[in-house]
Amino acid sequence: MKLKKLFLLGLIASVIAPVQQVGAASSNPITTQESKSFEQIHSELLDHSDDAPLMIMGHRGQWREYPENSLAAINEAIEDGTEVVEIDVHLTADGVPVLMHDTTVDRTTNGTGKVSDLTLAQIKDLRLREGLGGKTAELTEHAIPTLEEVMLAVKDRAIINLDKGWKIREEMYEVLVKTDTVDHGLFKGSPNVEEAAEFMAKDPEILYMHIINDNSANTVGTFPGRQPVGYEIVFDNLLDPQIQPEKVRQIKENSRVLVNVMWNGLAAKYTDEASLRDVDLGWKAVTKLGVNMMQTDNIEALDYWRDGGNMEHWEFQNGNRTVRVQAEDQLDGRQGVDVSDIDGAIAVSHNVDGEWAKYEVNIQKPGLYKISGRVSAAAAPAGTITLDWAGESSGEIKLKNTTHQRAFELQEWEYRYLEKGTHTFTVNVLGTGSYNLDYIQFDLQ
Repeated sequence: MKLKKLFLLGLIASVIAPVQQVGAASSNPITTQESKSFEQIHSELLDHSDDAPLMIMGHRGQWREYPENSLAAINEAIEDGTEVVEIDVHLTADGVPVLMHDTTVDRTTNGTGKVSDLTLAQIKDLRLREGLGGKTAELTEHAIPTLEEVMLAVKDRAIINLDKGWKIREEMYEVLVKTDTVDHGLFKGSPNVEEAAEFMAKDPEILYMHIINDNSANTVGTFPGRQPVGYEIVFDNLLDPQIQPEKVRQIKENSRVLVNVMWNGLAAKYTDEASLRDVDLGWKAVTKLGVNMMQTDNIEALDYWRDGGNMEHWEFQNGNRTVRVQAEDQLDGRQGVDVSDIDGAIAVSHNVDGEWAKYEVNIQKPGLYKISGRVSAAAAPAGTITLDWAGESSGEIKLKNTTHQRAFELQEWEYRYLEKGTHTFTVNVLGTGSYNLDYIQFDLQ
């Protein structure tokens, strides 16, 4: 878990090559926030007033630090500020609900085959891969948890969003009854209204969220009796009927409004990565649409912003100690560099052996700097680069597999003493790589 909810003091001056000042003085004091009680979280979920606080839903747990859908990822998501953790549930061959996003175990474990064809004992013999998985992702010691294990682990701590599980809702409900956590489970689906209403009617503690898109926006307001606690709105265009102001107001008469900000097409292009560039392109924009709940892949950053943090200071040191260079801002003379929009991140991609890009960095304070790159890669080997400083090379830098092209992380490259002033350096590609480079960061040590 990173240090979070730390509101930076003083002047933070960052430079984006070639020359652009970013950041300003922050007036926020250094504060910390105690964890919410379950009673608070449950009450917030049922709060659909105009001033209802923004709630965070962590997508597959904190997969940036632990394997997706693992107990460790769920626990870390709660520690990092989410009130609701989204998980995915399937039944084993012997009828036990377990956590797995795909219908097979191939992507995320060292096994193969459908979850429905494997017994619980066989499932428990498998081990999860790092992050979002993939054949070349490192194997961990984490095992696939059962839904029962998850509900016991989160009891009195968080709500669990039960994705992929509408067809097995009865089996999941039995687990929640057994663990005395019916009020901790958020069932979700897009069935017809009658089917959803019938399920909700069996137990007043059942929490249900209804998914709507272009074709089902008219289901809002048609539920007899008890209403869903929330609606998940999926839209790819601001003209879609489900995101129109009147429809959102209608939803908020009885329910919360959730959107997914993980990637393009779930909430148009209002994504996590766009928000990291400018909150007006993502999180802030969707709140202006009336959204009061977001499912995210960037729990800590969203929690920081929700608590009043200035995103221009996110992951920066204070005191004019961090300098950032955007990878797409190469100097003239670059050779064969492709720039892509990766769900809101503007990154250099499709890197090929022999390509290079030259940059300038304006250093405000002399000293020893840790130089890192914000990189994503869906496989290993991810790629190899060198940094060239007027003929002096860093040596080969092996980039790490982050397990998905959207899974950007800051990777340490080298340490170098830099005098105050402007420095020119070149990123050289050695061998075709599968990585994407968002920006290069300099942190004074």
